[in-house]
Amino acid sequence: MGSVVKFSDLKIGSTYCVQGYDGPNNSKYGITYILKISEINSDISFDIWSTNKLSEYITTFKPTTKFTFTVGLNERNNKPYPVIEGYKKERKYTMLGE
Repeated sequence: MGSVVKFSDLKIGSTYCVQGYDGPNNSKYGITYILKISEINSDISFDIWSTNKLSEYITTFKPTTKFTFTVGLNERNNKPYPVIEGYKKERKYTMLGE
């Protein structure tokens, strides 16, 4: 098995196809997955660690078919993040009593 690439090493603005995933794995960062991905229009695949958003998406939807994400850049902290079309994390408030 080859080395696992960090999400931060992916190209900003590029779209990747998730071909499969291994996990869930418990880590110091919470639940994570190792994803087998390839850049769109490329036959070369490699493994990356999932981000919190990708882990949440997989844990919630348990996808059985390939899906894609695009790497965006958070301009406030200059960090890459995944943009999964049609998926947006929603806040789920716990309302407190008086």
